[in-house]
Amino acid sequence: MNATAPGISRRTLLALLSLAGTAGLVRPAHAAAPATTMTAVAGQDLVEIAADPSFVFATDVAGTAGSGEASPIDAPYWLGVHEVTNAQYLDFVTDSGRETPAYWDGGTYPDGKADHPVLAISLDSATAYCDWLNDQSDADGWSFRLPTEAEWENAASGPDALTYPWGDQAGTTYADLVLTSNYNYMAVCAAYELAEHGSDLATYTATGSDLYGQSFPLSEILSIGSTGTVAGWNVTASRTGFIYTDVYDALTATGGYTSPVTAYPGGASADGVLDLCGNCWEWTTSVITATHGGEMGQQVNAIRGGSWYANLNSCTALYRGEGRDPSGRYSTVGFRVAATAEGG
Repeated sequence: MNATAPGISRRTLLALLSLAGTAGLVRPAHAAAPATTMTAVAGQDLVEIAADPSFVFATDVAGTAGSGEASPIDAPYWLGVHEVTNAQYLDFVTDSGRETPAYWDGGTYPDGKADHPVLAISLDSATAYCDWLNDQSDADGWSFRLPTEAEWENAASGPDALTYPWGDQAGTTYADLVLTSNYNYMAVCAAYELAEHGSDLATYTATGSDLYGQSFPLSEILSIGSTGTVAGWNVTASRTGFIYTDVYDALTATGGYTSPVTAYPGGASADGVLDLCGNCWEWTTSVITATHGGEMGQQVNAIRGGSWYANLNSCTALYRGEGRDPSGRYSTVGFRVAATAEGG
């Protein structure tokens, strides 16, 4: 249990990962890499670096993920247990001078959101963050990067192609204004708003809305079913629903209804990876042709995992989103760091 990862000392690895506010490495029990790639770490079930692990050793046999991702997983890799947080990203922008996300104010993230995932980050900025991590390190043989779609799905769904990282059932219920959920998606936001502000008026502010300028109690706009389905979030044709109101505008001004990256332990995978479903969509390096949404037909980067804004059908381990333009900065998209150790 005291073994260190190949090619790097325990002290060096701890120092490196603490640059991102995290520390630790875990190897999942389910993954089985080709024998030729496992020699250097044979017999290591856990690399115990600190009490708060941040990277999972995720390996798989060569093949494709359930989404149809074309790139096989043919080598071991490590994956961040947490999405990169606002506080971690602040360290990067302070050191690099890179532009801050649009919802930050005065050069820093909103109060109370240090441990929430950073959002509105382009693929280029996420890649630059990984490059910055590499520049901070004197650990030979380690490379930090973004994951491929296949790597992401392997960590989220595992060898049994689970619907969710924790199993095949969402386990979501809603009764008496109380939502029970393993992950943060639109119903979490809706449940909070209904419990705290259900009788308050929400005003339609979106240009082109059929109800522009009119106000209604929030409870007349939003509703949640017993299994966590949400009605009244978005009615595109008439531009009505919650997202076209001033209440939603105020919410997104500070980064949306994200949650701390440790807030949903019940949503962890068997390997201990958190927020693979919900909280924020995550960039991958895999390029796909979007089959639906605003980018339909375009070459975009696959995003995975759903978000605080997404419905329950989008927040599964096997669901492929419509993808996003790599230059875009989206209020629901963040990222998670992967790493490769030379020699496995």
